[in-house]
Amino acid sequence: MLYGRPICIIPIAFSDKTGLPSGRPEPMVFDLVDPLGTQKGEFEINTLMDYSPRTGQFQWSPEIEYSFAKGHAIELELPVENDSLSEYKMALQGTLGELLQKRMIHGWQIIGRRENDEKEFAAEALYINDFKLSEKWSTMNMFGLRRTRFNEEGDFVGLTNNSVFYQYHFRFAVGIELNSEVNNHYNYRLTPQIQYAFTKKAFIQFGGGPSQLNDEKRTEWLILPV
Repeated sequence: MLYGRPICIIPIAFSDKTGLPSGRPEPMVFDLVDPLGTQKGEFEINTLMDYSPRTGQFQWSPEIEYSFAKGHAIELELPVENDSLSEYKMALQGTLGELLQKRMIHGWQIIGRRENDEKEFAAEALYINDFKLSEKWSTMNMFGLRRTRFNEEGDFVGLTNNSVFYQYHFRFAVGIELNSEVNNHYNYRLTPQIQYAFTKKAFIQFGGGPSQLNDEKRTEWLILPV
């Protein structure tokens, strides 16, 4: 998961990702550990690369994801800024079940992180709801909280992620994703995106749009491949 980075380039993603038979698209900016309902033993490696032409800062975030039980997966992510490891991130995700003749599936995700510079811990907890509106249209929505630090300086931040997708072809989908953070101010990132599967084990997600997640007074354009 990336937050508030200006521009990213060059995607790398390889997986043996099945999830639900419907093959529903997933959000790109606030990504899932694995698809809800994934089978046991699924394994994925991907890398997100991020470059800011304004600052010259380059970030890449390798991720390793593994489903240790049906509908449950764990992820290790190591965000690197330039040549320094900025933080350690672990995520755990579970599936609560399917409803409405399997048109809806829902679950949860818990994220923990340790920031290396300030040696502080933070955490997030989210509810996830994926609903298939029709054969082509689907939506995914997440709601949760972030604790910025576990000390007297820590705050709670409300989090939402709302996405709508149109699956044009079994290999190709388009969508739009809105990430929102609410504390004393409302900050957002809006990301139109495309998703294309080269094979069952290799795919790309690519998108761009305005973001105010890093600075409430400035909107920047970003590109985020996965």
